Amino acid sequence: NQYPVIGGRIRMLTPNECERLQGFPDGHTEIGWKGKPTPDSHRYKAIGNSMAVPVMRWIGERIEKHDTIPV
Repeated sequence: NQYPVIGGRIRMLTPNECERLQGFPDGHTEIGWKGKPTPDSHRYKAIGNSMAVPVMRWIGERIEKHDTIPV
């Protein structure tokens, strides 16, 4: 089983699981909000507005490699 299933239903991924998929450490979006823990909805929005760290690293490495090729 590859999906997070509980009681025969697929459950929503947690903010920590979403952070891991984006290449961030656990709790990366847990920055606090109005002196309280950050609501999950805010964390999902921050994660959704980000770019996956491994993908951005790969793109940057390819640009750097291309820029060092003599013309």
